[in-house]
Amino acid sequence: MTKKKVPPELTELPPEVRCPICGLMNAWMRYCPHVRWTFDQGGPLDFARFAIETSPYIRGRGYEPSVIPDMWFNAQGEWIVEQVQLHFDAIDGYVFGHIGDLDVLTMDIWQLFRPDPARRAQLRR
Repeated sequence: MTKKKVPPELTELPPEVRCPICGLMNAWMRYCPHVRWTFDQGGPLDFARFAIETSPYIRGRGYEPSVIPDMWFNAQGEWIVEQVQLHFDAIDGYVFGHIGDLDVLTMDIWQLFRPDPARRAQLRR
């Protein structure tokens, strides 16, 4: 078993954080299954982009995640951060949540960017 090297940009390792879902302790390179993002991967907008890239929701509608331009994404940054905080628990640089929450976040972002057309009500007889 090889020991993981601490990257040079991390002069001091962050403290361990308890997962609010399962209760396991998380530290650098030792994560429970509910960790979706870590402090060294980027901020909330990077996390939201990760969710969009990994979710099948947008591709299932015939689009690529790249149709959302950077300019729109940055203009909606405050709202996107609120959505990340709504769907996930962010504690000391760790983002905890269930895997399905990535899809829910993606659906919320997609609905704001390009709302799906409303379906016409059909009368049932």
